[in-house]
Amino acid sequence: MAFLRYVRDGLAALDSGGTAREHHEKIGMVEEIKGAAAGAQAMSATLMEADVVALRTEAGVRGNNPAYGVGSQIALARRESPDQGRAFLGFADRLIADLPFTLIALLRGKISESQARAIDRETQHLPSAQREEIDAALLRNPEGLKGLCPRALVDRVRKFAFEYDSSDSLGRLEEARAGRYAAAFPARDGMMQLAGLLPVDDGLAVHQALDEAAREIKAAGDPRTLAQIRADVLVDRVTGRKPAEGVKVVLHLVMNDRTLFQGSSEPAHLIGYGTVPSTWARMVVAGRDPQDRERYRGLVSLKRIYTHPDTGALVAMDSRSRQFPTALKDLISIRDRYCRTPWCNAPIKHFDHVVQHSRGGPTSEANSAGRCASCNQTKEQSGWEERVVDSGGRHTIEITTPVGATYTSTAPPLPGTPG
Repeated sequence: MAFLRYVRDGLAALDSGGTAREHHEKIGMVEEIKGAAAGAQAMSATLMEADVVALRTEAGVRGNNPAYGVGSQIALARRESPDQGRAFLGFADRLIADLPFTLIALLRGKISESQARAIDRETQHLPSAQREEIDAALLRNPEGLKGLCPRALVDRVRKFAFEYDSSDSLGRLEEARAGRYAAAFPARDGMMQLAGLLPVDDGLAVHQALDEAAREIKAAGDPRTLAQIRADVLVDRVTGRKPAEGVKVVLHLVMNDRTLFQGSSEPAHLIGYGTVPSTWARMVVAGRDPQDRERYRGLVSLKRIYTHPDTGALVAMDSRSRQFPTALKDLISIRDRYCRTPWCNAPIKHFDHVVQHSRGGPTSEANSAGRCASCNQTKEQSGWEERVVDSGGRHTIEITTPVGATYTSTAPPLPGTPG
């Protein structure tokens, strides 16, 4: 640990002087260090997993899956979501088991973590012996990958992989159809980003249909760009919207009374999206255009929620039931916004007792946390402890993992309250 701190502090204290060539060389060297650090993290992840498995096996717990929860703890150390932590642990396990030349190249800074992940991803379906052969063919001489762009690297790996599984590749392509999905994610400036994974024939059909419709509308003299028309046609066809009617949706918009009634510039918060400007929030409530406003009168409703004037903490709410009542769930959703595990940005799916109900924890606003399903299950493992900390302000939880690491989770500030 002393050596790692020395390296970290040394990077922070790099001499800012030098020529352009010397700065270029520093950038290249730091990039090699990043690769080596990723390799070192992979090794430590597998060693941590092995140690946890050994301890649990010896104690006779978690016999069906003694490595359960290790990925979530790795995620906390890497400051990323639990899904990413579990994915990294899987990558590390495969890297050390099947791709020794890739690991060595990574530790020596000859390739980047993204290149190592590409090699792992494109050979993951193959047996270990064949992965090892491809690994050796690719990286016995790491200089052979120098200068390859990401797509060229993927093409090279796939060339080897298809040679081994040419008879099975069609079956894998058919199996991949089961992984199709469509999703929407918050983007900047009041926008949402659509993402999805479709079979190639369906994906090309969607692209072609949008493109043909956009070009036809553009040719009729529409002033919008082709990209704008494609986006609008997509919304029209998915929602069944007629442009003159708009789309009926339910929006949970949190703002203070000053923003709503007095023209304050304090931003609002749109549940499922994030922070939005005050002007946009008022426009959503009132209607974008004059003709919208009469229609909106019957669609907009207000729910008053009170906060402490100094700390911004929500007014507490208790329940005698083990289950969280609907009003309390609404309160927790507004307070927490996202899963309360540090660095997990998943949406709230479960309403969780910080101190478990079985241990005497009450069903209350104070003893509650919004969680994604995965994190709610992870915290039930042996050695995972949580408690509510009286910070005198926003709701705060102290989390201690089975390896003894401690983290703090504080609810984000509500609009109009102290940050």
